[in-house]
Amino acid sequence: MKKLFYLFLLTTLLLSACGKNTAPKEVAVDKNTSVEDIVRAIVKNKFTVEKKNGIVSISIQDNDVKKGMKNQMLKDSTKIFAELSKLQNVKTPAISWYAPLTGSKGGKSMTELLNIYFSEEDFKKTNWANYTQLNIESIATHYHQDASLGQ
Repeated sequence: MKKLFYLFLLTTLLLSACGKNTAPKEVAVDKNTSVEDIVRAIVKNKFTVEKKNGIVSISIQDNDVKKGMKNQMLKDSTKIFAELSKLQNVKTPAISWYAPLTGSKGGKSMTELLNIYFSEEDFKKTNWANYTQLNIESIATHYHQDASLGQ
């Protein structure tokens, strides 16, 4: 009987581990949702948020940057902007991604890899309902990426 119980427990654990989804979870945005709630639900990295008069600046520190991470940063940024568009108090959002890069002398320092900014006008006119179809590199008011991210 014990063997059957342990076999059932092991099977349950294996099935739950196989069913994990790596996609960002949906954020239920309402009047009590904060910018921090949205960012926390989408990225698992350390971040800071500065807010003043509708201007929101988000800095994300990614200590585990790997090759090919640009696409994930763009997807996460687009999702964050889409969710921020549901908040009445966000007018001009910006997201900066930082990661430790090895310098010419071998030391590592946090370097800005990606910076995306929307003016109030551009942010309002963008149709965020279909955010997965958007090319954030071309629609952002300001887009800058470090050369280390490549093309």
